[in-house]
Amino acid sequence: MATRSTRVFLVAGEVSGDIHGADLATHLARLDRGVCLEGIGGRRMAAAGVTLVEDSSEWGILGWLEAARHLRPFLRRLAVLTARLLEDPPDVLVPIDFPGFNLALLKRLRGRIPGAYYVPPMVAVRKGRRAERVAALGVRLLAIFPFEAEAYQRAGADVRFVGHPAVDHMRSGDPPEAIGRRLGLPAGARVVGLLPGSRRQELDRLLARMLDAAGRILEADPAVRVFLALASPMFRERVQAAVTRSGLPVVIVDGARDVMAVSTVLLTASGTATVEAMILGAPMVVTYRLSRLTWLMANAVASVAYAAIPNIMAGESVVPELLQDRATPQAMSGAVLDLLHDPARRGRTSERLRQLSRSLGAPGAALRAAQEVLAAAGRPALIADSAFQ
Repeated sequence: MATRSTRVFLVAGEVSGDIHGADLATHLARLDRGVCLEGIGGRRMAAAGVTLVEDSSEWGILGWLEAARHLRPFLRRLAVLTARLLEDPPDVLVPIDFPGFNLALLKRLRGRIPGAYYVPPMVAVRKGRRAERVAALGVRLLAIFPFEAEAYQRAGADVRFVGHPAVDHMRSGDPPEAIGRRLGLPAGARVVGLLPGSRRQELDRLLARMLDAAGRILEADPAVRVFLALASPMFRERVQAAVTRSGLPVVIVDGARDVMAVSTVLLTASGTATVEAMILGAPMVVTYRLSRLTWLMANAVASVAYAAIPNIMAGESVVPELLQDRATPQAMSGAVLDLLHDPARRGRTSERLRQLSRSLGAPGAALRAAQEVLAAAGRPALIADSAFQ
């Protein structure tokens, strides 16, 4: 008798979630060659074999006020997806990050479909009882930070620490020397990398300021090379136009890893990029800006003094943070130049970042997550029989 295919439905709503979802889908297909992968995501998930019922590449909204302005399409998407899943339930539902949407979806489906939440909402850095509320949804949580797994354990959640997928991403690929040659860098060149973020709102608030800061850096040190990482092809035209208007010799590079690998100092938006840079030991200046209301609300719920993951993990300021009103081109350029012209400090920072990154787990996070997804679907035998382990 033929074994029935395992049906997995994944839900990702931003660039980072699309990347995580694509990696997860790849490992699911290797562990269970007959798996049926459906979901909501972007081009990477589609390329990894996920049949998309809707493309969510531009779903990402940052902030409470901004989300409220998009409430009608949010509720429509939520209602349509809930009805679809209840009418034809998969073996397991896999929300990926994107907490505003995915938590609302899980509340509507509570107890009706097995679930494994990959990259669940961060709770260790927030006040209140969010961990308990997420735990009560009754799905398995696949945490990518050890301190998040510990916070969920204290709340009574069914949680597994699978490790951070960036460990695999950042430790694979070409070495810095080869990337430098490919990008036309002379030996010993000093490079400033700009990473303005992967959301449209991040570009709105940070791109122009970062380019202004780059101009000040080049004025102070004309020998510096400046690379700008393009997070998604859908932003290429907009980013290229901004660089052209600036008149600066800024080179746009697809993806962040190459820029991180060759940069002497990074100027980066807070978020996943700070974790990726930490793994490479790349000295960085971290910046971020939100709407005024969202900033006030974020500060009201925050339980830690820092925004950048390396600083949160260390419990101290390992890398400079320039947030909200402090995120000015003058401050950005000054902080970057301070690091650029202090090799001893860069060395200490790099070593501390690498030390912190060791707690992110061993390589294989997406594989371990895929194993947990199949277990949540009630298909552990497929894992044991797989030659991929």
